[in-house]
Amino acid sequence: MIVSNFSLRSDYSLGGAMEMKNIDFGFVADIYDDYVNVDFDIPFYKSLCKRYRGKSLELMCGTGRVSLPLIEEGISLTCVDYSQEMLDVFIKKTNGKKAALFCQDVCELDIGEKFEFIFIPFNSFSEITDSGKRKQAVKRIIEHLADNGDFLITLYNPQYRIKSADGNMKCLGKFDISNDQTLIVTYYNSFDSASSRIFGTQFYEIYDSHNKLVDKRFLNIAFSLVSMDEIKQLCDEFGLAIKETYGDYTFGEFNDKSQFMNFLLTRRMPK
Repeated sequence: MIVSNFSLRSDYSLGGAMEMKNIDFGFVADIYDDYVNVDFDIPFYKSLCKRYRGKSLELMCGTGRVSLPLIEEGISLTCVDYSQEMLDVFIKKTNGKKAALFCQDVCELDIGEKFEFIFIPFNSFSEITDSGKRKQAVKRIIEHLADNGDFLITLYNPQYRIKSADGNMKCLGKFDISNDQTLIVTYYNSFDSASSRIFGTQFYEIYDSHNKLVDKRFLNIAFSLVSMDEIKQLCDEFGLAIKETYGDYTFGEFNDKSQFMNFLLTRRMPK
């Protein structure tokens, strides 16, 4: 489907019914940008994208938090997400900026192009909670990777992330939103060692200017803590090599105390 008003090419055809979404951000798409408004990682992605002369592909792009600053920088970017609601928000924010936009599940990725740089930002790869599906996703992604291309996976360091999954209710923040309203987001999450997954719920409350509750909703979340060993196994299976490993978003080295575990993967050179 062509969305000419926004200079975007959108394809909502999935070639079959999409499976139930692990985290359905469509329930909070209208307020997502109000509480996810960080930009600490944007210079990191800009720097990486500029290494490559060809097109870049962003997977699990959401509402374009990362995408739009890259497009504004002149980067040729194609974006994919499986939430039409999130992509609808993305489209409203484009203001005529050009990007190819696809609504697809990364595990079924099929857009008929190859890219020099493919990346999954914001730890989103871990939202694929089934290890078999993660393999399927990597297989599909590699099919879209140019021969000289690189693939970036951003993750939490499991050792760091487990510490905060203690089951206690916490406040993510209090945010001023439109119409003189206030959004308060709270959450809890717990670690299940048997599955190496974190489960939890995020709660959203919106109050008017008189502190009266006008909207309340919740979103169940679940994501896997993907280990370095699994990344190495994926590399072995799909002919990839770990080119660089970062422990943050400033190209710092990874160690056991790092908050993040970001891998830049490349095709393994034949022996």
